[in-house]
Amino acid sequence: MKKYLLFLIFFLIPGLSFAQQYNPLTLQEAEKRLLPQFRAMINAPIQDITLEEVKKERKTQAEMAWPELKNKDSVDVTQSKIPGLNAKDPEIPVTIYKPKNAKNLPLFLWFHGGAFVYGTPKWDHQRCADYALKGHAVVINIDYRFAPENPFPAALHDAYASLLWASKNAVRIGGNPKLIAVGGSSAGAGISGSLAQYTRDLKGPEISLQVLEIPPGDFGMDYPSVVEFKRIPGVKSDDFPVLKDFYIGENGNSKEKYVLPGNIKDVSNLPPAVIFVAGADPLRDSGIAYADRLIKAGIFTELHVFAGYAHGMPLPESMEITLRMMKQFLK
Repeated sequence: MKKYLLFLIFFLIPGLSFAQQYNPLTLQEAEKRLLPQFRAMINAPIQDITLEEVKKERKTQAEMAWPELKNKDSVDVTQSKIPGLNAKDPEIPVTIYKPKNAKNLPLFLWFHGGAFVYGTPKWDHQRCADYALKGHAVVINIDYRFAPENPFPAALHDAYASLLWASKNAVRIGGNPKLIAVGGSSAGAGISGSLAQYTRDLKGPEISLQVLEIPPGDFGMDYPSVVEFKRIPGVKSDDFPVLKDFYIGENGNSKEKYVLPGNIKDVSNLPPAVIFVAGADPLRDSGIAYADRLIKAGIFTELHVFAGYAHGMPLPESMEITLRMMKQFLK
C-alpha cells in the first residue's frame, strides 16, 4: 500500500457544525494540501461553471475519439441502446465489455463523472475493459442523461432502467443476474449510491457491491472541505449552488431522498460499499460522512482517503482495491 493512502474507519462527530471553525483557503494554503507533484495545478485558471461552458464541454467530448484499448484483443466490446425506464424516456446508450466467451460472470454497472451536466463513457473506456478482464465480469458503461435539460430523477431513472435491463438480459450477455455491482466516479458515484437505495426500496434487482469513487454525499455547504476549497482551480465549492440548481431543476428539492446518497434517512440493508475520497477535494467530507453512516448502520464499508490528491485525479491502487472487493462480494 502506498504511503499516501490513508485508511480511515470514521472520524465525524454527528451533529457537529463546522461552519465557524474553518475559512476558505488561499491558493498558497491550498497548494500545501497537494502532493508536490500536483502543486502546479494551483496555477491553472479558475473557471466558473455556466450553461454556456457546459455546452462547449459537451461538444468537445462528443467530438472526442474513443481511446484505443490496450487489451483490445482480449475483451469483447459492444455498443448498444437499451430501453428507458418509462415509455416517454429515450433509449440509453451503453457500452458492454466482457472477456472472450463470457458465461455466468458478475455484472458491474459503471457511471462516469461530470457533475451531472456533462461527461462521457469514453473517459472510462480503458477502466471498464480492465474491470472486465481483471475482475472477470461483464461491465456496462452507461451514458445517462444530463441536467439541466434532464433534471433529477432522469439520471437515476436511466440508472435503474439499466439495472433492470442488465438483470433481465444477464444470461444473454454472459452475466449472472444474482451477482451485480454498481459503481462510478464523482457524479456517477452519487448516482450509484442512490441507485443502491432506490432498488432496495422498490424491491428491484439486488445489488451485491457499491463502488463510490469521490462521491458527492449531499449538497451540504458547511463541511470543512466545502468551506476550505471554495475558490480553487478545478472542482470548487463555489460551483455547488449552480450545479445543484442544474441537477434538481427549477422546482426541485436538493434534500429529497435519492438526489444524493446522503439525503436518505434509512441506510440499513444496503450493499457492502467501498468509498474513495480525495484529501484536497471539496466533496471529501460529505463522502466521509456517508461512509460513517453506513459503518454505524452495520453496512460492510471500506473508506479510503487519498491525502494530497484533488478531485478527479487518478487514485493509486483504487483499481486493485475495487478488484479485491469484487472478488470478495461477487461470488
